[in-house]
Amino acid sequence: MKHWKSLKKGDLIDVIAPGYSVEPERVRAGLAALEDWGLRPRMPRDLIEAYYFHAQTDEKRLAHTAKALLAKDSAAVWCLRGGYGSNRLIPGLLKKKAPAHPKLFVGISDVSTLHLFLNQSWKWPSLHGPLLDQLGGLLRIKFSS
Repeated sequence: MKHWKSLKKGDLIDVIAPGYSVEPERVRAGLAALEDWGLRPRMPRDLIEAYYFHAQTDEKRLAHTAKALLAKDSAAVWCLRGGYGSNRLIPGLLKKKAPAHPKLFVGISDVSTLHLFLNQSWKWPSLHGPLLDQLGGLLRIKFSS
């Protein structure tokens, strides 16, 4: 199993939505949470578009996920939301070659499929951690009390 580097202030974080869609205010709160920690979130403009239950079509979600995982300039990939749909990305990801250097992958819920793919196929470690849409809400509650 490979290891990722710890995140540090100024690191670029790719944000993906491999499953369900999410409301714009929750997206903004999640991005703000990363910025509050001194991280630089990067999110494709077309990441969220209403498409049945998902954030995008399977093809677009696969393209966003693959681009984030393969990006050489980012330190981590953080899932905006979980939900059914992540498992539909695996056949496309199996066709991709693992990068030489792993990065931190964060998410929980249905993105566990992606954790397993990264662990088993690419030998990357991963972190079951808060989804970005929830993280923004948690920090907002914490700071307002």
